[in-house]
Amino acid sequence: MAAASPELRHVAMLPFMAKGHAMPLLHLTRLLLARGLASKVTFFTTPRDAPFIRASLAGAGAAAVVELPFPTDDGLNDGAAPPQSMDDELASPSQLADVVAASAALRPAFAAAFARLEPRPDVLVHDGFLPWAERAAADAGGVPRLVSYGMSAFATYVAGAVTAHKPHARVGSPSEPFEVDGLAGLRLTRADLNPPFDEPEPTGPLWDLVCKTKASMDSSEGIIVNSFVELEALCFDGWSRMSPVKLWPVGPLCLAFEPGRNMDRDVSDWLDSRLAMNRPVLYVAFGSQAELSWTQLEEIALGLDQSGLDFLWVVRSKWFDSDNRFENRFGDKGKVYQGFIDQFGVLSHKSIKGFFSHCGWNSVLESISMGVPILAFPMAAEQKLNAKFVVDVLRVGLRVWPKKREDDMENGLVAREEVQVMVRELIFGEEGKRASTRVSKLAVLSKKAMEIGGSSYTKLEEMVHEISELTRDKSM
Repeated sequence: MAAASPELRHVAMLPFMAKGHAMPLLHLTRLLLARGLASKVTFFTTPRDAPFIRASLAGAGAAAVVELPFPTDDGLNDGAAPPQSMDDELASPSQLADVVAASAALRPAFAAAFARLEPRPDVLVHDGFLPWAERAAADAGGVPRLVSYGMSAFATYVAGAVTAHKPHARVGSPSEPFEVDGLAGLRLTRADLNPPFDEPEPTGPLWDLVCKTKASMDSSEGIIVNSFVELEALCFDGWSRMSPVKLWPVGPLCLAFEPGRNMDRDVSDWLDSRLAMNRPVLYVAFGSQAELSWTQLEEIALGLDQSGLDFLWVVRSKWFDSDNRFENRFGDKGKVYQGFIDQFGVLSHKSIKGFFSHCGWNSVLESISMGVPILAFPMAAEQKLNAKFVVDVLRVGLRVWPKKREDDMENGLVAREEVQVMVRELIFGEEGKRASTRVSKLAVLSKKAMEIGGSSYTKLEEMVHEISELTRDKSM
């Protein structure tokens, strides 16, 4: 039920140039407007991303889009062409610092556009990886800021805890386990941590970026977390003891969007046919930035084929050097889809009984919200921590492992036999059935969190009220 008078007149949103970072803020925009918590939301984006942003906000109400073109002067980026779009994907996580540095070329255009907004925004919600946005908010009269990293509370807490306490400084190898303060009974390894947090004394450009983002975070009004209290209560409690910066769990934000509304007709028809034949389907998708060698792709393809399961596999053009993209390879039982897919719609389909996933946080949360167990295949960023959370904490999934497991978790090949066995175990095995039961219970809790009176419903109101009070104080 919408509020009678919105507490926020105007909200500004600035996402990072990756769909996985933008989607939660797009969902948050819909939620703020639908619940009457904001009168207007302005979304900043690049010209090449603008069509995607506008399409995602269609029908959302008073949502405006402002385009921020990169400067044409290459001298601003030391002669390197800046990334132009969310579709300019990172070749590796190590390039994150370079991409963030290049994105700072947007700062003058953003500062000028932000200063011209009418009415002046009550709050700027910006991606935590864009710390340069802080200056624009300060120059516009100290507009309050909220940051979003697109990560779970678990990954956020672990990163903070290992940085503060350095428990991994006492182990002798990447595979030797250690405990993290506040997470008694859970044992991690350095191999579970993403750079630069896997090093007790990190240095280099990535660590410099972490320090800048932390400084920006510390001066903000808190972190928007796409999660809910019941899912990660221990981590929210641990963070409140460790840091004065507030975490605002207001998700799963995907539930602000009607699943299946934008599903490709060909995909929905195929899934309907599987449901009619009572044939369970495995959904396979590894995100937009995953780097997979041809050898690894072939092992996955063989494992899926030999499993005998029906599956829907989303592939990326960058994985292939030729036109051989697995089309027609698997007959009627394996459907291959290339391009951006309505993943939430797919996961909501009753034929889907498992998700073979890279464990990006959006994917994990969408799967949990729809009650679909996960087969974890983490590759980059904090995905290994998400996989650990899914398998060992929530116990709503299983994991595939590479052949080489001692000290090289990064480069080992996941073999076809592992894929074949584990996808069948997820769908038909006892472990898979137990994971399915647990994730079904969490799906119920996720929906309750977003309903009137639920934990996330209430936290969003509290967050908006706190920001409106700050804005009111500044105007007096």
